Amino acid sequence: FDAQIGCSQEHQLNLSRLRRLRPGRRLSMAKGRRWLLLLGGILVTGSQIFRAEAMVLPEKATVETMASLLAALANLCVAVAMIFLVSKLATLDFQGIRGRGASIDASGAPVMGRQVSQTKEASELGPNAYEVSEEKKDGRKTVSTYLQSKTGESIMIQDSPDAIKNMKSVFMRLCQSSKEQISVGDVVKVHNLLGEPIDEDEEKQLMEFFKTNSKSTACITFDMFMRWWSELHDSSADPDQYYSNERYRQRFKVLHSRLKDPKLAQITAVKEGDVSSRRFRVWFECDGTGLSPWHDIPLRNADGSYNFVCEIPKWTRKKYEIATGEAMNPIKQDVKNGVLREYKWGDMLFNYGAFPQTWEDPKHVSEDTGCPGDNDPVDVIELGSRQRPVGSITAVKILGVIAMIDDDETDWKVLTIALDDDKAQNMHDLGDVDAHFPGMTSALTDWLRMYKTAEGKKENKFGFGGKPQGAAFARKIVDETHQSWRKLMAAADEKGKVKKVASGANLYTDLALGDDDED
Repeated sequence: FDAQIGCSQEHQLNLSRLRRLRPGRRLSMAKGRRWLLLLGGILVTGSQIFRAEAMVLPEKATVETMASLLAALANLCVAVAMIFLVSKLATLDFQGIRGRGASIDASGAPVMGRQVSQTKEASELGPNAYEVSEEKKDGRKTVSTYLQSKTGESIMIQDSPDAIKNMKSVFMRLCQSSKEQISVGDVVKVHNLLGEPIDEDEEKQLMEFFKTNSKSTACITFDMFMRWWSELHDSSADPDQYYSNERYRQRFKVLHSRLKDPKLAQITAVKEGDVSSRRFRVWFECDGTGLSPWHDIPLRNADGSYNFVCEIPKWTRKKYEIATGEAMNPIKQDVKNGVLREYKWGDMLFNYGAFPQTWEDPKHVSEDTGCPGDNDPVDVIELGSRQRPVGSITAVKILGVIAMIDDDETDWKVLTIALDDDKAQNMHDLGDVDAHFPGMTSALTDWLRMYKTAEGKKENKFGFGGKPQGAAFARKIVDETHQSWRKLMAAADEKGKVKKVASGANLYTDLALGDDDED
């Protein structure tokens, strides 16, 4: 820790000292010093009084003896107080320099711009976690995290406490017992989920590092995992810390969000067929059993967020959609007149997909648009910065909705942002969209209005004069389409069209509507 934070041997930092530097402890220290000094002052004053009395009454030897004893005792108290103050000042060197925005380098010279603090994010990692921030000469600010395990071992991780909190959340999701330990196999699984698979040689190194001969034995604590992670992703060859930190920070954030719901975490998207052929499909499975992304993935999560199923990733143009007319409703590329469809107006500006367990009823005429529904799950636009894969399931918050009218059918476009996006915590309603993405709503509306003109068709129309509506109204529309879906399921069940596929304790739905090859 000393080598990384820049302390000399004379100014080593340890957690016991940091604990004593907390405000309450510093206050009690100050009170203790004041009492010692006050006692010493009283004794010195008393001794001087007795000395004065001894000068007036020299025949009283007992008084002079008493004065000498009090003076000696007073000097002893002052000496003890000075020793106490000096010892405490030695431990306060680091805190004092830190308070002025500096630290100590290896030679003992002050280094400006380095601070150590137990922020809210760091405290959530435990009482022995601290954030270490430093401002570089070029103006960049780097943030690291200092952790100390229960055994007293310490480690400096060149990443923020918030990022490590996400890592710990993923770690805890993998724990199968109350011991809070995972296996080598679990570590391999984490890397696979992050898109950074470990080969056989690295797996052997992994087992040697954790001193185990079994891939399945849970023996790795979070501190051990972070020590491995820190060594594996050493940023010494990456001065900007982009490749070694940023990509993993973002991937862990996404993985953390994905693993919040254990049932959703077990759902995988399986691709079948050549991506350029009409046979290409993306199926959804859980524990090897097929399920419907339309009927079996829940609309809402316990935290109030909604589940977005991505059909078309941003920056692409293949028109993928949930096949409502096929068994188990896989995602496929739309076909018209025997030709695979692509958007000719240009690549998508956003991630595009649908909310599960919703349905725009073609028999229901919307009061807001004057048109019936388009017989599909409600469409969703995810505005975040990250491209989402086909078939991915992402927790989102609703920000607004655009009332598009396509071929005289209501085709709602719900505006959302992923909870794991960096801007999500500051975006709650439609007004926040243009505040954080200036010009976004007008660009979206224009894209939706014009994209079919590239195929020789007319411009799309909109309800509300083309003005997007806010989050409250959007949630109302989603609730209405969810109720329509419930009615659809109930009616189909009465007619015996709904099939249930059992997998363990779960029942998955097989319900296909009519032909959906055409618009």
